[in-house]
Amino acid sequence: MKITVIAAAGLVAGMLLTASPAHGEVTAAPQVSGVQLLQPAPRLESDPRSEVQDLRQQISDLDDSWDSLTPQQRQQRIAQLQQQVTVVDRDTRNLPPDQQPEVQAMLSMAIVKLVDLVMKAQPPGSPCYFP
Repeated sequence: MKITVIAAAGLVAGMLLTASPAHGEVTAAPQVSGVQLLQPAPRLESDPRSEVQDLRQQISDLDDSWDSLTPQQRQQRIAQLQQQVTVVDRDTRNLPPDQQPEVQAMLSMAIVKLVDLVMKAQPPGSPCYFP
C-alpha cells in the first residue's frame, strides 16, 4: 500500500513538473443540486503559501465529508482539486529561491493526501485512474 501511494505521488509530481496549459474547449457539466463547488476566492495578488494552505484545507474538508458525498460528487471535487494543484504548483515556481523548498514541501504533502483520496475513490482491484 505504501509503495502504491509513493508511486502514485511520484506520478502526480512528475505530471506537475511536465504540465503545460491545455488548449481546448471545456464544456460545463450540469449543476447538481446540493454540490459545493470548490472555487478559490478572487484575489489581486497571488500568495502561493496561502494557496497551498487553502488547498490543504479543501483536501481535508473533502476527506472529512467523504462518506456524505456521492461517488459523482467525490470525483467532481477530486478533479477540481487536481486542477487547483496545477495552478498552485505554477504559482510556487515564481517564489524567491529561499521560499520555494518550504512551500513545495507543503504542496507535496497536499498532493500525497489527494492521491490517498483518489485511491480511496477506486474500488479494490480496479485499474488506476486519475480523473
